[in-house]
Amino acid sequence: MTPVALLTLPPFTLNPLSLLNGLLSSALSQFVASARTALDSDLQRYLFSTHDVSGAGGGEQFVNTPGLVSLNHLLGLATGALLVAILLYSGLRTVTDAGGERRHQLQVVLPRAMAALALGVFSLPLIQQLIDLNNALCQVVVGGAAVSLSDLPWSSPLSGPAIASASNNIFLLLFAAALVLAVVILALAYVVRYTLLAVLCASAPLAAAAWILPETRGFARQWGRLLIVSLFMQFVQLVVLRVAVALAFARGQGVGGMLFAFASLYLMLRVPGAMNVAAHYQTSAESAGRRWSRAVRKLAATEV
Repeated sequence: MTPVALLTLPPFTLNPLSLLNGLLSSALSQFVASARTALDSDLQRYLFSTHDVSGAGGGEQFVNTPGLVSLNHLLGLATGALLVAILLYSGLRTVTDAGGERRHQLQVVLPRAMAALALGVFSLPLIQQLIDLNNALCQVVVGGAAVSLSDLPWSSPLSGPAIASASNNIFLLLFAAALVLAVVILALAYVVRYTLLAVLCASAPLAAAAWILPETRGFARQWGRLLIVSLFMQFVQLVVLRVAVALAFARGQGVGGMLFAFASLYLMLRVPGAMNVAAHYQTSAESAGRRWSRAVRKLAATEV
């Protein structure tokens, strides 16, 4: 009788680090793939133009955002009542000031009040003209370069083939997850911009009323600065994006492509702050110019 051969099983070893690495790689790959799909839809709505995103078609004017017109009209009615208080305040200042300060006299305040009333009534059409100008500039940048979601600097490092090739490289997957978070910050910035523009459009009548008196004119300047920076930051960011797309690194994969995408996102996110600093610098230069002109006039009057 031949002896029965014993059945030998292959050795089984459990490597916790390898198992953890596989689970983490799978989770990061699914996170990047699902997040990119959601981010692409949001960036398509907010990144390339400024319009009403609540509509199904997505091509409506920004001032047609639901609730914006009614709120603007409500604050316009409040501004009408506020103008009466402003005229009363200016009249009292003119009576009580011994020198009869000119900036509160009726012949100075009344034209400003009428202009503020007209600006408040037509604030939404005027702001929409600025939005149309911004959209036209953005279309020049985007249309001339044929920029689409597939051309963005972070599209290639976050593409399906790139993530599939890095499925066994936890280092690249962590970079990809960090890049997704940076794109989330960009999308969040555009949602905040959209909300801020809606608030500025609704409060336009109040900003026009604040322009009347010298004591409140700073609030009107701050409103105008916020409007210009919030609106035209899109055009400047698209210029940065256009330059990034034109460079050879834009379609790179691996660590080099991810680093270039990080650099592009960093520059885009720095645009609002740079424009705000430039606006404050211009205001400071204007204030310095007015001070020098007053000093020169006083010196000329003293010499005469």
